[in-house]
Amino acid sequence: MEILRREYNDVKNFSSWTLVYGRRKVGKSFLVRKYVNYDLYYVITRDLQAYFPTDNSFRNLNEAFSLTIKALRENKTVVIDEFQRMPEKYWDGLSVEHPNGKLILVGSSFRIMQKLVDRQSPLLGLVLPYRLEIIHYSDVLSQVGNPLLSLIYRDPWTLSFVKSVKDLEDKAYQLYMVTKALIGEIFEEEERQLTSLYEAILLSLAEGEWNTAIIAGSLNSKGFNVTPSSVSGYLETLQNMGLVEKIPIYGEKKRARWYYKISSPIISLIFYAEAKYNVSFTENVGELPIGREVQFSIGDLLAEKHSATLAYSPYEDIDIVLLDKGKPIIGYEVKLGEFSKAEAEKSIERIRRAGIPKAGLISLSEKPNFNADEELGPEDLVRISRDVFQKYVIRR
Repeated sequence: MEILRREYNDVKNFSSWTLVYGRRKVGKSFLVRKYVNYDLYYVITRDLQAYFPTDNSFRNLNEAFSLTIKALRENKTVVIDEFQRMPEKYWDGLSVEHPNGKLILVGSSFRIMQKLVDRQSPLLGLVLPYRLEIIHYSDVLSQVGNPLLSLIYRDPWTLSFVKSVKDLEDKAYQLYMVTKALIGEIFEEEERQLTSLYEAILLSLAEGEWNTAIIAGSLNSKGFNVTPSSVSGYLETLQNMGLVEKIPIYGEKKRARWYYKISSPIISLIFYAEAKYNVSFTENVGELPIGREVQFSIGDLLAEKHSATLAYSPYEDIDIVLLDKGKPIIGYEVKLGEFSKAEAEKSIERIRRAGIPKAGLISLSEKPNFNADEELGPEDLVRISRDVFQKYVIRR
């Protein structure tokens, strides 16, 4: 199965020298190989050789570099994958060839983008950075049609392993081994080490802890010596790696500006399995917080629909708040199952009491019917996702 993502149009129409960058396993190489009409493509290996998939050959970097220069001078298109591994001594040679041909660099780290735009970089001003992250929920849902399975497939590597939501429980141990190795590889590419502290922070986020003071308290109880301020720094590092995102907090009672969460739903769920059930030891899991994860993905979808900003209200317990220029326009309660009349009325009242002008209800089981300002069922979410996907594809 292949999921068409909105970025394909950008990649297909790259007209200048470009760096496609982002964390590992988000589909960068697949997208470039499929949609770029290249003349020369090779991957820089860990032992600093060049692998050419077209003829399944390995060559030394000097030979690969010579082939690159020759192709650019002939106005051809060259793709260098895993560019972050290319020694910087080759960068000057590449810069001399600009703007000949089309050069597309693919890098599995955010550090490579920072080095590329550094004022001392010979490629500064010659290569445009293009960031790629996990697939937009609307892109996946518009094609998969299952709101829960679409959540998992936002990380494209899961397509080979997860065929149903039940697989998350049945394969939790194996998936934890994969996700931990993936995160370790992300740290390695960023020239950092996955320390027990970073892992503990990710486990805290997976359990739903988001406030830096609360995370700091939890870490200190486990023997780490941190402060809320230092935790903020660690979270910023994880955000730069593409592992963590922060969402604005809405509410009169708010005592913090940001809600921090793991950006990948599959990593968040599987790390929850480790934090809650010690799956790496027991190999067994209980219930996973799928509702929490789908809440934020649906929030992203509706924010795109309304051209709004997604916010969250943890103090008032409102799942989705959409903001327009900082002001709320609508709030939603999300449930995996059906709403009872009492639940619906309570949710609507809570949203309006928080100063939000409109209240919405979303059920992944059956469309609600309780006279809220907006009521959405699973079919509505699929329809909205297709509208949003088409809008972004056409716009590009």
